Amino acid sequence: MEPLTLGIVVLAGMLLAVFAGVPVGYALLGAGTIGYAILGGVSQALTQIGLVLWDNGTNFLFIAVPLFILMGQIIFHAGLADDIFSVAQRSLRRLPGGLGISTVLASAGFGAVTGSSVAAVATMGNIAVPEMVKRGYSEKLATASVASAATLAILIPPSIPLVIYGVWSETSIGALFIAGIVPGLILTLFFAAVLLLQRRQYPAISKTPALQPRRLSAMLVGVLTIAAVAVIVIGGIYAGIFTPTEASGVGVLAVVILAALSRRLTLAVLKASLRETVSTSAAIFLILAGGVVLSRFLVQTRLTEAVVGVVAGPDVPPQVLMLALVLVYLFLGAIMDTFGMLILTLPLVLPITVALGYDPVWTGIYLTVLMEIAMITPPIGLNVFILERATGVPAQRIFTGVWPFVVAALLLVVALIFFPQIATWLPDTMRR
Repeated sequence: MEPLTLGIVVLAGMLLAVFAGVPVGYALLGAGTIGYAILGGVSQALTQIGLVLWDNGTNFLFIAVPLFILMGQIIFHAGLADDIFSVAQRSLRRLPGGLGISTVLASAGFGAVTGSSVAAVATMGNIAVPEMVKRGYSEKLATASVASAATLAILIPPSIPLVIYGVWSETSIGALFIAGIVPGLILTLFFAAVLLLQRRQYPAISKTPALQPRRLSAMLVGVLTIAAVAVIVIGGIYAGIFTPTEASGVGVLAVVILAALSRRLTLAVLKASLRETVSTSAAIFLILAGGVVLSRFLVQTRLTEAVVGVVAGPDVPPQVLMLALVLVYLFLGAIMDTFGMLILTLPLVLPITVALGYDPVWTGIYLTVLMEIAMITPPIGLNVFILERATGVPAQRIFTGVWPFVVAALLLVVALIFFPQIATWLPDTMRR
């Protein structure tokens, strides 16, 4: 069998395995291993697996992934996110739709210190949805706004997907983090605008009971301290004081001290945080390793080169091709999880975007926004199903409410395609 034909067959087999319910990490690793075994023999396949596991397992940059996850898990299990939502809620209580907007802002703030959309939707689902329904918001809008706003956690730095993208593509993770700030703020404003436009689904003014000054002061101290952690982590990366990996360690230390001072760092919190960190990190590492094995195999078959030649060859404006690529990601988001989608497509998409003249940093932000959309669209919609478990609201009902937020995210994608400076301006200032 010709190498190019073999590459196509193996890629199709991998997609069929995902359709059949095989976990993405196993499908990627299995397809790459089988392909290598057919192409160069079993010995070469085993050698490649060993090299990939060693290279990625000893990669200093990858240390940032479990550390950022641990930082988010401690904030989640220690209940520190409650303070962010409560302060935002009371600050906007006189604004129509203020409770919904406070949910969006709290999700953005929570994302700025966690980088995990899963942690954000689980946390805000338990905190915000009951409060919004209690204050007169429709169940559909309450759940849809939480599921959508939680995706901000993977765009606003620190971001776990951006770390994975940076490790795989050998792109500066610091530049990727800084590049996510402006698009993240724009999408936050878009989501707030979507809430304001749905006036029929919430009361004119949502009455919020006043807090005792002492309790409110304690919340403000907690929020300001968490904000300080975010500023130190991102500001330190921007100023070149420390690398993203060092920033992840600083962030964990700061959050541990914060939780200890507020007397929320119990043994149970620490155990739960470490358990979730190990589980999530292992799953991500398997997907990353499997994706690298498969991508190296596809390069050997020259499939990557062939796809780049077909896509980048015709005299078609780059913007049109990037808009067409959005449809591909919407399809892939319907059959696999976000990390699998990212790792599977990188070997083909990154060379295409570079050939079309787009910066690799821009590509990372572009793909992350598309991953956000995949997290709230059926039938996978990871955030929606996590929220279903957290609140008991059927996933089908949540899906009916997310489409205005999907449109808002697609508007950001279009803006990024036609105005790449939205993502590249701030990292350029950092480089200078």
